[in-house]
Amino acid sequence: MKIALIIFSACLCLTPFANSQAEDWVSLFNGKNLDGWVQRGGKAIYSVEDDMIVGKTVPNTPNSFLCTDREYSNFELSLEFKVHPELNSGVQIRSNSLPDYKNGRVHGYQVEIDPSDRAWSAGIYDESRRGWICDLKDNTKARYAFKQDQWNHYRIIANGDSIKTWINGVPAADLVDDLTATGFIALQVHGVGGRKDPISIRWRNIKLRELDGEDAQPADGDSSRSEDQAFKIPKDGEVKMLEDGFRFTEGPSWGPDGKMFFTDIPNARIHVMDLASGVSEIYRADSGKANGLVWTPNDALIACEGGARRVTIQSVDGVVRTIVDQFEGKKLNSPNDITLDGIGGFYFTDPRYGNRDDMEMEIEGVYYVNRARKVTRVIDDLERPNGVQLSNDGKTLYVADTGANRVFAYDVGGPGKLSNKREFAGIGSDGMTIDQHGNLYLTHGKAVHVFSPQGDLLGRINFATAPTNVTFGGDGNQTLFVTGRSAVYAVEMDFAGGQVYANAR
Repeated sequence: MKIALIIFSACLCLTPFANSQAEDWVSLFNGKNLDGWVQRGGKAIYSVEDDMIVGKTVPNTPNSFLCTDREYSNFELSLEFKVHPELNSGVQIRSNSLPDYKNGRVHGYQVEIDPSDRAWSAGIYDESRRGWICDLKDNTKARYAFKQDQWNHYRIIANGDSIKTWINGVPAADLVDDLTATGFIALQVHGVGGRKDPISIRWRNIKLRELDGEDAQPADGDSSRSEDQAFKIPKDGEVKMLEDGFRFTEGPSWGPDGKMFFTDIPNARIHVMDLASGVSEIYRADSGKANGLVWTPNDALIACEGGARRVTIQSVDGVVRTIVDQFEGKKLNSPNDITLDGIGGFYFTDPRYGNRDDMEMEIEGVYYVNRARKVTRVIDDLERPNGVQLSNDGKTLYVADTGANRVFAYDVGGPGKLSNKREFAGIGSDGMTIDQHGNLYLTHGKAVHVFSPQGDLLGRINFATAPTNVTFGGDGNQTLFVTGRSAVYAVEMDFAGGQVYANAR
């Protein structure tokens, strides 16, 4: 067995095979019945509805697999799926069910379907063998390509020892591995334990064309260009005020449909701005005086509700749910800012500004919430933690301490595992963001201060009002959006935003 290097790429160009012809494709599903398929594993219910294969969960059964009755070696597979937001699933390729392996248990490569906040859909999992072998924690563009509660398209190429995947046209996994060369294709319905209400996944337009192992791979050349990485200060006049008249703006976050979201804390509102018109409207009233916002890859909005003293998530169904509102039985102070970690978890800061009479905790800390929603306090020695940001590679966490007027950096040794605290910048910061080269943008005074990854001050972007927070978004992810107390600003930059932060739409 040989497992070669796994290569991730978020900037591959997608072009079809030069010799791909429409007549090469065959449908694996006739749209009428399940002829050509056989069920293995659990007892989930598979049926045909309106030219779709529908898989529904049943309680207390293991993972179920609807498998093709023949095997495939080298192929290109295309299909669409629509999955319930709470149902993990997948598409097996080159998989097997052998009597001498765990009593016939289905095993092999699985192209994951993951509607959770982690959003590793189109990553590659090795079912019942090695586990994750090509996840998407470093491929933010692919993670944000998933569409919650909508139809998603997979393109999968298995050719020789190469397996590549695309989700909605965005390159996802690029794996070189020769453990299994041949096997069936299967549609998985994951087990749901004792859950009694059925939830479902639907597949349609399932088609495949076989390759001879010699077909040229797509021209997936790196489209990135060599560029000057030196930071350039925007010229006078390049700071554009988008809208004014608010009481105290915060929490800018680039969201779905090319819109920018931000909060007006005293008015307890979350606003959404359509950049084409330059006008904002109320997205959510009674926001709990939300401060920092971040959009997850599955189009859910996480908000640090400082007034309500909780962190919430608003999913596509519009329902607001509490993620965390206490720690060790005591109410949170006033959740302030947040950064996602790329694997379904996040860090948030919990200071207290203003009246402190109802504080239940002496510590103003930083917390980590993992994918299972377990909460851990990871920093307890800062005076007043505020802005927080992960580096592009996820190996460094930056935290602003406005009480000490410093920004500190920590090594990240794993989810919620911090060490090696050190001073990064000799200024505090209300909010922060990061660009593609790892430069950190800090709000302080009446400017956004830009520091290199080494902690060198590269320059300042000045504003008429004191900036409170920053984020990247817009076309090419190259617009710096800045909230500044009563106003919201935009600055066109030479660089794009970083890939860990939630701006990869």
